[in-house]
Amino acid sequence: MRNVRFLVVDDCTTVRNVVRNIIKTRLGSEQVMMAADGKQALQILKSKPVDIIISDWQMPEINGEELLYEVRNSTQFKDIPFIMMTSNGERDFVITAIQNGVSHFVVKPFRADKLEAAVNKSWNSASKRDSIRHSALPSHAMRIIASDALLEAKVHNISHTGMQVYTNYVDALKLYKLTEFNLSFDNFDGTKALSISPLYGTIVRIEANDGPEQDCLLGVRFELEKCSEQVQRNLDKLMKRLNNVVPDIVDNS
Repeated sequence: MRNVRFLVVDDCTTVRNVVRNIIKTRLGSEQVMMAADGKQALQILKSKPVDIIISDWQMPEINGEELLYEVRNSTQFKDIPFIMMTSNGERDFVITAIQNGVSHFVVKPFRADKLEAAVNKSWNSASKRDSIRHSALPSHAMRIIASDALLEAKVHNISHTGMQVYTNYVDALKLYKLTEFNLSFDNFDGTKALSISPLYGTIVRIEANDGPEQDCLLGVRFELEKCSEQVQRNLDKLMKRLNNVVPDIVDNS
């Protein structure tokens, strides 16, 4: 899970540091942002991409329940897994929290393996959503930069984790080589343009194409840790729009 971006929210510095160390040592991610309360957490969410939220329930300013409400009622953040940390393990409380949108919970004090298990379960559920590929993209331009070659391409389908693109085959396209892709939409949302560039990915498949499109189909796995935060935010923006308004979906399972 080295590419997963965590947001840890707790008013106790010691708890935040313990959770960060568990994430780094047991889950392998160095991408851990921390907030002392829900107010700080919302500020981070609005400025940086986040994949999983791990939050305490009782905090000053904006507490965990209020933070959860803001997240679940936001078009932008509603699908982010939300793991609750609480000292209240009573059944009725836990059921209410889950009904309000908590993905999983851990009761304080918790062992490292309990938090690890909650994260893995939450991420596996989110990954199933991310594996859905959308094939009906708005009008777009795609260019591939491979060594000294510049290729025009068209996206066949795309998910949070990768895409398939049609292009013309040249020797510069190499399997398992990190490659730069530039994806842009002139009219993404009304009159607004959207640029997802440079988007880095590894070519994991090259197939001949017998149809009317360009003569080969590339399978690409995104390398998001090599992309800027702006590119990651714009990719998230594209996927959220496709999830919400585009019915043409291809299951990648």
